[in-house]
Amino acid sequence: MSKLAIHSGPQAAEGLREFAWPKLRPEDEAAVLKALRDNYWGGIGDENLPNTLFEKGFAEYHDARYGVAVANGTVSLELSLRAGGVRPGDEVLVPAITFVATASAIVSVGAVPVFVDVDPRTAQIDAVALEAAVTPRTRAVIAVHYGGYMADMDAVLPAAMRHHLLVVEDCAHAQGSAWRGKGAGSLGHFGSFSFQHSKSLVAGEGGIVLTDDEALFEKVALMRNIGRRTGQASYDHYISASNCRMGGLQGALLLSQFSRFSQQAEERHRNGLWLEGELDNIPGLSRQPADERLTRRGCYFLVLNFDAEAFGCSRDRFISAMQAEGVGWVGAGYARPLYREPAFLPDNLKPLLPPGIPVPDYPSLRLPHSEKWAACQVTIGHPYLLGDGAGARLVLEAARKVKECVKDLQ
Repeated sequence: MSKLAIHSGPQAAEGLREFAWPKLRPEDEAAVLKALRDNYWGGIGDENLPNTLFEKGFAEYHDARYGVAVANGTVSLELSLRAGGVRPGDEVLVPAITFVATASAIVSVGAVPVFVDVDPRTAQIDAVALEAAVTPRTRAVIAVHYGGYMADMDAVLPAAMRHHLLVVEDCAHAQGSAWRGKGAGSLGHFGSFSFQHSKSLVAGEGGIVLTDDEALFEKVALMRNIGRRTGQASYDHYISASNCRMGGLQGALLLSQFSRFSQQAEERHRNGLWLEGELDNIPGLSRQPADERLTRRGCYFLVLNFDAEAFGCSRDRFISAMQAEGVGWVGAGYARPLYREPAFLPDNLKPLLPPGIPVPDYPSLRLPHSEKWAACQVTIGHPYLLGDGAGARLVLEAARKVKECVKDLQ
């Protein structure tokens, strides 16, 4: 009889149930309750209130001068593009391997996503492909730090500068990551973060925009707050804008959790490096290359390359077997390039763009490295990387067991 849990054997990683996410602590409850009782529900007020304190602390941790808390991560991308000067009909370069919001935010401001292939070794945006995709209509590039493993900013930034492009870092997966010691979100013109329920710092929803540029900060702050300036009590509105504010209860929850975040980021970095290295020794699994420039990897999920022939079963069978062993946060990432999503079919996209703007023929697009990564990636979630490494060890035990018994999966 098979020892695999998928065939009713004992679970190798039953102890991972202790790594449920998110983790609610008594101090988090107390912080939200205080905000409720203090009538701090709306999220605006003076500099000693939770949202403002969180903005300053989170920005400082990531080496940025300014932070603007907003309703969610998608909004943070949209505001970054608008404040950076992207206008209807402009083109914005975006990697094909990322969450749909990276590209849908471009459409939401009336611009056209131009999908760029990824580096075959890292699954991050390829700077050479980026530069080759520039046209006279290109206004910006969104550099996604997919999984928390950062894009090669030594190559992306010079390529963007040569063509005078706005650089928005999509850091939804990269809370706590750093490139050459400088925090994610502080290298480009803007850094966009998400605090959605699954992220490594959470408020259910929420986001933040980081920047070092005072003028850009003021633009985002106006756009976030119905055209009103930061700290303004009067009903003066200086631009026509929406309400994209984060609520006060979310800010209070984030500020409480943020007190633990630095330690958690270090744990994810340390345990992630160890687990990647160990999994890389299992035939059929290979890690993204070690890069000394990635001085801290905050990590949303680890991204592994799965070779079905070398491992001995399909990716889907491997994932199902790992989940049965107790590794619930394992998956296939975003299992197809974004240009294959129905949202980007010409008939669906054309009504959302200005009249006369040509819609790319996304259905005919083929980006070989993006397609390969979509077909072979396996992701392992960040909660297992917390603490003293016990979670990472259980993940490794499960992977080794599945490999040992792989013939039972065929």
